[in-house]
Amino acid sequence: MNDRETRRYDMFGRVQTFGLDHAADFAAGSKAKGHFTALTQIIQDLAVERAKQSGGRATAKEVLLEALRLDLRDITRTARAIDREEPGFADKFRAPVSDNPRAVLTAAAAMLQEMEKPGVPAKFVAYELPADFVQDLKDDLAAIAAADTAMESDDQEGVASTAAVGRLIKEGTGEVAHLDAIIRNKYVRNVETLRAWESASHVERAPKREKAPGGGPAPVVPPA
Repeated sequence: MNDRETRRYDMFGRVQTFGLDHAADFAAGSKAKGHFTALTQIIQDLAVERAKQSGGRATAKEVLLEALRLDLRDITRTARAIDREEPGFADKFRAPVSDNPRAVLTAAAAMLQEMEKPGVPAKFVAYELPADFVQDLKDDLAAIAAADTAMESDDQEGVASTAAVGRLIKEGTGEVAHLDAIIRNKYVRNVETLRAWESASHVERAPKREKAPGGGPAPVVPPA
């Protein structure tokens, strides 16, 4: 949700609370009850769409990448030890050229290719790496690939959620407009309740940036 949508979402919640506080004033099956019920459903649907927009796939992938970095560190360290008896061996198991995901994945794929050669994994196991460390490396790469696919799916779902949020905000605004007419007629002689309604249904404006003398934006003052 953007700031404008969030402000309207907050307003919907206040209107819902107003409806609950004054529920006894409206007959079952009345238009007011219907609009309050519809708004409640819209609020629930918006909560679902907000959750879709804030998924944690990116975080999950970073956790997997960090595990892969640790695996590669163990492999390169062991390869350097083996290199003391087999000069040139460590050259086949170079650490990633940088810490970015692409470099890490490229290094892992190159190491895995070397591990496919007969007798190579056994040399690492002799230095107490787990017997299934090659399979662990494969599993790490597969999990990262799956996370990438899931993130692409999330991106598509995010686009759909953004469209759904816009539609729901529009529908909610319509429900409040209907309620505004009903409430003002219902409480025309009840100033206190009308004030409560106006407070609940008011949409906060976005804060304005202060202007510096001359009309330009205020300068940013660095922290002391």
